[in-house]
Amino acid sequence: MVRPACAGRVAYLLDDFMTIFERTERVITRFAAGLALLGGLGLVFATVVTCLSIILKLVRRLLDGMFGSGPVGEALPWLHAILGEEELVTYGVGLALFAALPWVMIRSGHIRIDLFEPVFGRHLNRVLNLVADIALAAIAYLILTRQWFLIVKKARGSKEPFGDLLLQGDFAQAADRIRTSQESQILGLPLWPTYIVAEICVAAFFIVACFCVWRSARDLFKNPQAGQ
Repeated sequence: MVRPACAGRVAYLLDDFMTIFERTERVITRFAAGLALLGGLGLVFATVVTCLSIILKLVRRLLDGMFGSGPVGEALPWLHAILGEEELVTYGVGLALFAALPWVMIRSGHIRIDLFEPVFGRHLNRVLNLVADIALAAIAYLILTRQWFLIVKKARGSKEPFGDLLLQGDFAQAADRIRTSQESQILGLPLWPTYIVAEICVAAFFIVACFCVWRSARDLFKNPQAGQ
């Protein structure tokens, strides 16, 4: 009577574990989808800026040809291509790119070469999927840790690490360190907010990649003899 009871207990624990996995997968999938939709707004923004800039440029050239550039420039000084259009489009596309990373990861949408997939067999393919997910998780971690230094980059001539400024409570100097960081060439916008947004997206990418490692390992060890 002991063995059936133990087997039933193990089966119950496995069912509960699968329920946890399914719930986690559902939450992460919805989170990745929401982040991807938010990143899609970046593409919409880039498209609107590009179209509006082209329309303004065409209208300005048309009016210049009809009335001359001098009178049109005096009457409508704002009628020209959007200043810093390239930078604004870069920000929008960059947001879409980074925000889509978790969704592409959870959907296994990365480029893959499956030429030999039918030959390898199901077990070896699952091993390769696990290795690929581990590699992508490692890449996400490297981007996450390296990108952080773009936000807290040491100022020129300064020998005080950014972390030490926070520990010492010198928040004014730390904020000044961020304010005096890199700026865009045309608009002069600070780049640290874009780094923070990218860091959040990469952190989400890393979390999703770790879950995909769990998912691939679960598929591998759930029935290791299948397809051999």
